[in-house]
Amino acid sequence: MGQLGFFFCRIPLAVFIGAVALAVWCVDDKSVWLHAAQGNFIGGGPVRLDSEDVLKARVRLDAGARSSWHSHSWGQLLLLEEGRGRIQLRGERVREMRPGEPVLTGGGVVHWHGAAPDKSMVMLSFRGSDVEWFEPVSEDVYLADPAP
Repeated sequence: MGQLGFFFCRIPLAVFIGAVALAVWCVDDKSVWLHAAQGNFIGGGPVRLDSEDVLKARVRLDAGARSSWHSHSWGQLLLLEEGRGRIQLRGERVREMRPGEPVLTGGGVVHWHGAAPDKSMVMLSFRGSDVEWFEPVSEDVYLADPAP
């Protein structure tokens, strides 16, 4: 077989492989990510664990908006993307939340969080499905000076 014949035999094979790769990517992009990541870990690659018990949300709150006091069975992770926010754990002082500074509340810890009085915020929230709600946060508590 000449050089040209060898080349044309490879084209259908390459098209077939590309089509299979595209189908796998479209059907299960999570698997493609895992397979791609395998070579970037030492001692074994990642295994993606999906769980319906982990809830995620990207939330925008306008200035002055806040949650009521509440707790989560296994805690909550908040990641502020933009703006400024506030958070308070029951019995502690109000703290500011800023982009790039993750906030983790422990399981069963009663807290509230929201946007700053004068600035909106966008945050990511990761938590379990269990939430216990308590009373609203009063204006006096919300407007208290944040801890330094």
